[in-house]
Amino acid sequence: MAKAKTKATNGRRESESITFRVDFVVSLSQYEGDPSDFITVCHGDIICLMDDDSEQEIGTVVVYMIERSRVPNEGMSLFEVMDCLDGDSCDCFANLFDQESEQLKPEVERLLSENRAFQHDMMLIERLELKPDYRGRGLGNEIASRVIQKFGQNCSVITCVPVPLQFTGLGPRDKEPTGKRSAQQRVRKFWEGVGFLRLAGSDYYIWPN
Repeated sequence: MAKAKTKATNGRRESESITFRVDFVVSLSQYEGDPSDFITVCHGDIICLMDDDSEQEIGTVVVYMIERSRVPNEGMSLFEVMDCLDGDSCDCFANLFDQESEQLKPEVERLLSENRAFQHDMMLIERLELKPDYRGRGLGNEIASRVIQKFGQNCSVITCVPVPLQFTGLGPRDKEPTGKRSAQQRVRKFWEGVGFLRLAGSDYYIWPN
């Protein structure tokens, strides 16, 4: 169990402590050596322990763990690995890695601390969503930090794309919906508050520490 604390702001909410846990389901590939075998999908249900000792699901978090260190040793292409899952992971490759060498782009390496530079694997936080009543209370920050702490120890790159979930799936020719920019600014501000830095020239954010 973990607790996230919130403080009163302009009288909107009294100080309180939220007890939560995240129950993860881990998805593994059936086929050893297949490109999908290098990616582990961790889908977590965020559970809040209520005052009456009941439990309530209040959100989800989805993390892709890419075993980048295994890829060259087993004769696999990192592009093939990241292309096998979905558009998010393929787009991540294009933004963070050089297409020819499959090494991190210099602008990504410049954002990483010395400790991160010696690690090899990779984490893509694909989604972190809380129900409206639980937003703006410090809970998302606490969950993101705990996920990074627990899963990111062997990762040189921990990344995310701050796109509001209600606007995912839009194509480049789709008309921009009303409210998208303000919503995106809020999501970016959240991930910056967690400690992420924006990768110049892209929508990706990098955890530097």
